[in-house]
Amino acid sequence: MTPLFIYLFKAAIINAMMIGFYHYAIRPGRNFRLMRWILLASVILPLILPLIPQPVIHQGEAEIPVYVITLPEFQGATTITSEAKTSFIPDIRLLIYYSVALLMLLATMVSVLSVARRLRLSKVKITLYGKIYIDDAAVSPFSFFKWVFFPDKSLEHPGADLLLRHEFSHVKRHHSIDRLISATFRAFFWFSPFAHFNHKLLSEVHEYQADADAIAAYGDKAGYNQLMVSYAGIAGNNPITNPFSAHLKKRIIMLNHLKPGKLSLTAIFTGIVLIASVAVFSSMVQPQKANSTDMVSDDEFLSTELSESVLLPEVTVFPVGDGSAAISDDTTLVPAQYPGGDEARILFFKNNIRYPLEARNNNIQGTVEYKFTVEADGKVTSVEIVSGIGSGCDEEVLRVVALMPAWKPASKGGRPVRSTMVLPVKFTLSNNDSESDQVFAVVENSPRFPGGDDARAAHFSKVITYPESARKDKVEGTVYVTFIVEKDGSISNTKILRGVRKDIDEVALRAVSSMPLWEPGTQRGKPVRVQFNMPLKFSLSEVKSEAKKESSSEVKTSTMIDGREVFMVVEKSPGFPGGDDARIAYLQKALIYPESARKDKVEGMVYVTFIVEIDGSISNAKILRGIRKDIDEVALEAVNSMPLWEPGTQRGKPVPVQFNMPLKFDLSEIKKEASPSERMFPED
Repeated sequence: MTPLFIYLFKAAIINAMMIGFYHYAIRPGRNFRLMRWILLASVILPLILPLIPQPVIHQGEAEIPVYVITLPEFQGATTITSEAKTSFIPDIRLLIYYSVALLMLLATMVSVLSVARRLRLSKVKITLYGKIYIDDAAVSPFSFFKWVFFPDKSLEHPGADLLLRHEFSHVKRHHSIDRLISATFRAFFWFSPFAHFNHKLLSEVHEYQADADAIAAYGDKAGYNQLMVSYAGIAGNNPITNPFSAHLKKRIIMLNHLKPGKLSLTAIFTGIVLIASVAVFSSMVQPQKANSTDMVSDDEFLSTELSESVLLPEVTVFPVGDGSAAISDDTTLVPAQYPGGDEARILFFKNNIRYPLEARNNNIQGTVEYKFTVEADGKVTSVEIVSGIGSGCDEEVLRVVALMPAWKPASKGGRPVRSTMVLPVKFTLSNNDSESDQVFAVVENSPRFPGGDDARAAHFSKVITYPESARKDKVEGTVYVTFIVEKDGSISNTKILRGVRKDIDEVALRAVSSMPLWEPGTQRGKPVRVQFNMPLKFSLSEVKSEAKKESSSEVKTSTMIDGREVFMVVEKSPGFPGGDDARIAYLQKALIYPESARKDKVEGMVYVTFIVEIDGSISNAKILRGIRKDIDEVALEAVNSMPLWEPGTQRGKPVPVQFNMPLKFDLSEIKKEASPSERMFPED
């Protein structure tokens, strides 16, 4: 269902609710002015209420929407299908909707032009109530805006004064404005019977008001009743005008009950609560985002198994925890963390995200920043694009983010709390066989500040001065800075990913730009350009203590598992003996596609996490996200059987390191292999 139809559907429901509220709570009171305003509100409010932003819950400084964006299920990172064909046939539903709406709007316009034509052909006559137009073609007096039309014979009627009083009441109360608004609403909501009913009810109330005004002036209820009977059976001239002969039966009944009745406060309160509830609920209903670019042709399919010499699009996912520095020792808030750390998150994105076909064809490149909330239970909600580049890239990021597993939630004072994060994903079209200008997000050896984290913390302690204006205004917060560590160790492309305010952001940028040469990152033994992100936290609570400020810049690069410290980020990562090629060759031999899964045509990606111990052995192998039991067991057995790795090191000493590995089970590759033992191809 398109966003337009969802909006129309929500507005029609609210309109129906308000018609019910009018009928049961307002109409019995016979207060014509109130009845008129409620019916007008039944036309205007349904157009506005669905556009009101979703309700939010405030958690500290963050606004947490109470609804969750739903996205279609992802069908697997390696599914190859034929290219989606663009249809030039318009959506038949939209065609029908717009056709009928246009016809009804044209009918309204024709009615207005008809009045203008009558105005031009009519003769003017002055009465005690004002100027009228003599229209001999009319069968009943009628009015439109300030113009009152009378057939000449109606002026000779014994009740002519009552007729004039009635029609000039329409003019005085500006009823024609109501009729045009209601007619326009009815044209766009032609599919809803309540829109037509609303138009009719409003017309009736207009007549009730004009009748009441005429009777109040003359006090001759019986004579007015006789006057209306004399116009029985005469149809109105024009549906957009206010003809005297309209709704005579109901008006005669209402004429005998002009005295206002009692309004039920309970009914009014209940109605308002119900309408407000429906409006709030409707604001939570959002159109489902479907990714139209999931289908790609075979020759354009992006896979990590393709040769590195092929021209491939790059999708770079930035880490957020590498090298963080803080300007405070406020450690009460521990940020949320993806299971397995940034490395696992980046691998997850790289194995699931696709470069949209539309963006590739149009050479669209850039960075998409997305915002999401990690709830206290770790669930990811309220995903939205902060800064996008379009052409399907924004939708692709939303699709993949919706597939993320639960995070380890942020904690404050030891208790899990909601937190909001903003992260970037960079889409670039580049040639993989030329790495001279390629910017890496993850490399074998990460760039390093000269002297390590302690030296970096000391550098920021010296160069950063809390802006006096921010100190006076008591402004605090975290500035996220992104930059590139070049192959010579210099810093370039320094930018603010998310700032606090201009003066603090400028201080952070100057501090980062003033850093000395880093030890560059390396890939396959060669220095490469590496994207680096650094959060700098500005807090007034601990400005007094420089020593505390330095100690607070420690980055959480480890976690406690089974009562011992296990590292997630180390200076030198653990490595499979012989490198990645040897690891892939081992897994191709060790992993056998389960026969049951093969028969059931089950495919997908298994994410395994394990610890490389200080002696290189493998322990604590677990499934981060599996497919089904038989495939998961095969993956675990292969990982547990791996030979000794080269252990990771931190400050020159071997340490236990948590490692995550995606394993892709793909039946399409079986046809290429002579032996059924080589059925699984690991993702790098």
